[in-house]
Amino acid sequence: MGILDQRAAHWPHQFSAHLIPAVLLLIGVGCSAEPTSTDSLAALEKTASAYNIEIIAVGPSFPVKTFHGPIDGKELADSDLQIYSRLFAIEFSLYPPELTQRALLKRVVICRELSFDGQLRNAIPDFEHDTLYLDGNRGAYDKTYLRKVIHHEFFHIIDYRDDGSVYKDDRWASLNRDTFRYGNGGKNVQDMAETSVLTDKYPGFLNHYSTTGVEEDKAEMFANLIVDPEYVDNRAAADRVILAKVFCMKENLARFCPQMNDAFWEKVRLTKRFDK
Repeated sequence: MGILDQRAAHWPHQFSAHLIPAVLLLIGVGCSAEPTSTDSLAALEKTASAYNIEIIAVGPSFPVKTFHGPIDGKELADSDLQIYSRLFAIEFSLYPPELTQRALLKRVVICRELSFDGQLRNAIPDFEHDTLYLDGNRGAYDKTYLRKVIHHEFFHIIDYRDDGSVYKDDRWASLNRDTFRYGNGGKNVQDMAETSVLTDKYPGFLNHYSTTGVEEDKAEMFANLIVDPEYVDNRAAADRVILAKVFCMKENLARFCPQMNDAFWEKVRLTKRFDK
C-alpha cells in the first residue's frame, strides 16, 4: 500500500485536473454489452455525488508535492478505466456516506504508474490533502486484490482520522502474543511477492504483510473482513488472536461511525462478486 512515511507500505504499492462532476448518470441495468467510456464515467459520477467527493480519473495533474515527498502518476487508459471504475464503484458503495464524512475524505484520484518518491505503489493515502490515490492498472489481473487495495488504503485514512495516529495502537498490539514484535513497515517488503497472500503460516495474522506493522495489520483485517469475510471467520474460529482482532476492529469502527454496525457487516456478507 502506501502511507506517506519513511516506513510506507506497498500494496503488491494544487490539484489541477478535469474533475468528474457530481451529476447522476444512471448505468443501464441488465445490459450485456461491454462497458463504455460513458458507463465508466457514469459509475464514478454517481459515486462522487452519493459521497459528496471529487473523483479524478481524466487528466489528473502530477506530480503532487507532499510534506514527505512527491506523488506521481499518469492517466489511466480508457480501456482500463472502463473495467476499474465499475469495480471501484461497487466496492466504495458498500460504505455508509457518514464514514467518508467522518474520515474527511475529499477526493479520489484514479490513475496508472502511481508512485511515491519514485517507488511504485498500488495506492497512496494522502492525509495532507485528504486524498486517496489508486492505481487502476497495477495488479489488474487479480480483481480480488484490487478490491482489497481500495479498502486497505481507505482504512489508513479512517485510522488516522480516528485518533490522529496510524503507527501506534497499544490496545491492538496487546492482542498479540507477548513475544511478538512488528516489522519495519510495508515499504520494506515491496519485492516480496507472497506478502499479501492469505495464509495460516503466521498465527494471529492473516498474512505476512500484517506482521510488518500495526497499521498494516489493522488495514489487512479491515480489507479482508469486507472482501473475504468467510476466510476471516474460518481463521477466527481456530485462532483466538484473530477473533479478538475482529471484535476490536468492529468495535472501533462502530465507535468512530455508528453506521458501521451489524447491518453494515451483514450487507458486506451478502455482497456477491462474480469476477475474481
